[in-house]
Parts: sequence; C-alpha cells; structure tokens
Amino acid sequence: MDNKPIVELDLYIIRHGESIGNAGYSRDDLTLKESQDPILTEKGIAQARAAGEFLKEIRFDAAYASPMLRAARTAAEIISYQDKKLNLNIMPEICEVGVVTEYKGVEIEEIQEFCPDAIYADGTDTAETRMRYDKHETPDKVNARAKFVVDYLRSRYKNGEKVVLVSHAAFITNLVFYIMELYETKPAFDIDYYNTGITRVTYYKPGTYKWGDTVFRYINDTSHYRLIK
Repeated sequence: MDNKPIVELDLYIIRHGESIGNAGYSRDDLTLKESQDPILTEKGIAQARAAGEFLKEIRFDAAYASPMLRAARTAAEIISYQDKKLNLNIMPEICEVGVVTEYKGVEIEEIQEFCPDAIYADGTDTAETRMRYDKHETPDKVNARAKFVVDYLRSRYKNGEKVVLVSHAAFITNLVFYIMELYETKPAFDIDYYNTGITRVTYYKPGTYKWGDTVFRYINDTSHYRLIK
C-alpha cells in the first residue's frame, strides 16, 4: 500500500477508578444516590491520578465522561495532568447499564465542585437528559447508545484528534463490541475491565492503513498502576 496512514481519531476509552461499590462498601441505610452513583474510594482517586500522569504526554483535544460521579471524578483527575485546560464534556449516553429509573442523577453543579470546567456535551444541556437509562434497558437499546457515541465522535473528530472517554465496565463492553462489529451476535468471549483500564482505538482514513480502518492498539491496559502513590 502506497498511501500514507492518516489518523482521523485516536480514542482512549477508560473505565472509572475504584468506587465504594467496587470495594464492597455496604450499609443497610444506603441512599438511592449512594447505591446508584457511588463515589470513588481513595484508591480509586489514586488510580485516576496515576492514569492522568501516565497519559499526560498524549495532549488530548477533548474529554468526555459519564454523568455519574465515579466516572466524572476519574476524568477530572486525568485531564488535570494535561498542559492545556480542557472542558469535561458530560455525556449521559455513556452512563452505566442498569441505572434504576428512580435515580435522576446529579446536577452539573455538583460535578463542577471538583471539575469547574465540566459542561454538558453538545445536545445534552437540559436537566431532563442527566440520566436516560434504566434497569430494563434492552441489549438493542444499549447497542443504540454505543452507535450514538461512535457516530457522535466520528462526526466531530476527523483530523487526528486525541479524545479521552471515561465510562463504566458494562457500557464499555458494549461499546467495544460495537466497534468490533460484534453487536449483532453474542461474542464467545468477554473482557474484564479493570478500574482505570485503558483501551485505545485508532480510526484511520479508509484505505490508508494496511491493517484496516479501525485498529485496537491495546485493550484494558493497566501499566499506569506502577505510578499509584
């Protein structure tokens, strides 16, 4: 192939850091918010900061996060290591699978307490869109979310931009399978995404890269764990 590979989008998909839910924290009197939207543990914050330090040379062009506190806080820690200030685009479409209907999510002002540069992503700037999905969400609806996210990013970033997206294990699984074009069949494997595990996907201009237009550089990388303090 004589064409020079042309990168259109370099996407870094990251699971949030350890939350109190992941750590098995439990009480009989947990509030709806605590059970549905658990915050990061100190270990989770350390994982997020390690990821930020690990990725600080990437120089991201844009950052997106789920509206759930554990993902937004993880993203905020990661982008705090960037040389230039980035808005944190809050995107309800990448919230976790299985959120109960009764939980409506936090106001963006709560996220802005730890990330003043948090804003709603384009098209998601009303209170009604903070949380959209519930425990009765079908696989087809989750796949529709994954399609929306891919189409959203691919329509906006075509010139080699580097974008970081912080979400949740179950949704990331669906997103990765969608990117792999495995969404119409049940894959014979699964991926156990670790807290702050990093998956890098590079989209090339069609026909310019000999190994295909969509390339997974790595999946669920936790090399940054060595930087945890």
